[in-house]
Amino acid sequence: MKEDINMTKSDDSVMENEFMTMELDLEEPEFISKVPNMSITRFRIIMFCLFSIFFLAAVDGTMVVTLTAQISSDLNSQEHISWVATAYLLSCAAFQPVFGKLSDIFGRKTILLGCLFGFAFGCMLCGLAQNLSTLVTGRFIAGIGGGGINTLSTICLSDLVSTRDRGLYSGYAGIAWDIGSISGGVLAGLFESLWGWQSAFWIQIPVCVVIGVIIYFWLDIPLQHKRWENESTWSKIKGIDWIGSILLITSLLSLMIITGTSQKDLPVGGLLWSFLLIYTGAGFLSFFMWEDKFENPIIPIHMLHNKTVLFCCFNNLFMNMNLYAYLFYLPFFWESVQNKSPLECGYLLIPGTIIATLVSVAGGWWIKQTGKYRTPWIYFNILMCVGSLIMYSSDYKDNTLSTLLKPLLLRVATSTNFNFLLVATLSCGPSSDQALITSIHYAFKSTGSTMGISLSNALMQFSLKRGIDFSFNNLGRLSSWSEDMLADAKERALNNPRYAFKEEIPEEVFNAIVGSYSYACHAVFIFLILTAIICTIFTIFTKENQLELSHNQQE
Repeated sequence: MKEDINMTKSDDSVMENEFMTMELDLEEPEFISKVPNMSITRFRIIMFCLFSIFFLAAVDGTMVVTLTAQISSDLNSQEHISWVATAYLLSCAAFQPVFGKLSDIFGRKTILLGCLFGFAFGCMLCGLAQNLSTLVTGRFIAGIGGGGINTLSTICLSDLVSTRDRGLYSGYAGIAWDIGSISGGVLAGLFESLWGWQSAFWIQIPVCVVIGVIIYFWLDIPLQHKRWENESTWSKIKGIDWIGSILLITSLLSLMIITGTSQKDLPVGGLLWSFLLIYTGAGFLSFFMWEDKFENPIIPIHMLHNKTVLFCCFNNLFMNMNLYAYLFYLPFFWESVQNKSPLECGYLLIPGTIIATLVSVAGGWWIKQTGKYRTPWIYFNILMCVGSLIMYSSDYKDNTLSTLLKPLLLRVATSTNFNFLLVATLSCGPSSDQALITSIHYAFKSTGSTMGISLSNALMQFSLKRGIDFSFNNLGRLSSWSEDMLADAKERALNNPRYAFKEEIPEEVFNAIVGSYSYACHAVFIFLILTAIICTIFTIFTKENQLELSHNQQE
């Protein structure tokens, strides 16, 4: 009996101590920087700058999308206006993988400041642009810098916080990104109405300058590889894997051009298309052979011999294909099938974005508390499959509540999966290799995003043409319209997703057009299901690694 009383008292004492510890943690959050002797003030200032970079990158992307119609009108370039977005994606995807190794050689601060300058210079060219070629050149240069600041910000976060805390801070970065995505369109409209579309590019330059000044004075992350500390600048330049970098960049550019260029601009089977296809295969093969033997490779190919790294990379590829197909063609479905305005589409995306961000932060908190990530990661991949199936059930008759709720699960699952994926990838190597692992991560991420857009677009166009051809062939026997009127309506429907809602047309023609667009969108939704299933399979074959603790947590 006495032992029971003593045990009870002991349990009460333990509970009381735990409660006091929890209360203390709430009042004085643990400072978790991996960098020894870094003050909490410096840590917070650096974090503010890094999150501001994520915000700026998101604002830039959504502003350009919003301004596309106005830019094409002012420059009389509707036919080739897509190159404004394509140029940025091409350079971003091609150059992102090399920045990790460069920052290992020259230091995080130097490369991050260089990328900020490149992004600002590209924005300046866009602000000065009076023709499409100058604008596309500016976006290409901005893409190099933009890809660099995204990659370097991610690497710096990994340098500053432990892998166990990384998911939580990735969630915080996601909040900054989502706020930028939501506000970018509003800011674009405001600047365009006040000072013209060029001002949307000019306004980003002083933001880059302010961030650059703070980074210059406050960011101080030691070189991860000590061999470069006492080397001269010329020795560092000679230490760059120039051949590997050129092979990787040109091969990625070739791949992005093949997958991201329309059939009209680059006919499949043509001489240029065939050359790019052959060069892509030969370039990647040469790159892998070179990197496997080079002493100081730009991307350590030997890391891909680790099955978890390899499966994480393929998961990353297909998850970005899923995400970008979803982001591009969900609003398209709402506009072309459910007759939603662009403003309504924007409003419908906001709740899902907010909830996804909060759940993503919760996922990061779970990793921090438990040190585990694989089991919830598998569950959220399964939820991504379920969410993709729910998306396939979307219909033109859906009410507003159904339209709002059906994409929610997929959006939440994908957003949270990125947290688990990043932690799983980073856990496969030591701190000294974090930049290189992040480079591999971004290589597959940017490739997946571009391929997701291009493949879903090709699937959409093929399915739409097939659906409209089939529907209008049947209309020829049923409709009171003449063949010339039907041919004209068919051509307009193929070129304008809103044609059926803007013109006075017979009900049977209306149903044929809307039904064809619904058929094409559902083909993309099948693409979402397939990519989600592939992601889940790759996740199952990964292995859970022990997560690194911060300097203070180790003490």
